[in-house]
Amino acid sequence: MDYEQKMNELESIIQKLESGEVKFDEATSLFEKGALLCKELSKTFDDAKGKVTVVRQELMGLIKEEELN
Repeated sequence: MDYEQKMNELESIIQKLESGEVKFDEATSLFEKGALLCKELSKTFDDAKGKVTVVRQELMGLIKEEELN
């Protein structure tokens, strides 16, 4: 499942929980699933952020090494 699919599933879980129409056992299960999705989404986001930082640092290094005449 990709990032957008996980985000959509998390939003669906939140809507179900906020509706107040789910029974306690289902709400507990949904909460656990939502917490796991949050953890996965956070890791995916942090990994992407790290990649952007590395690319930016590489680009900044290239820019700094070039001299303009």
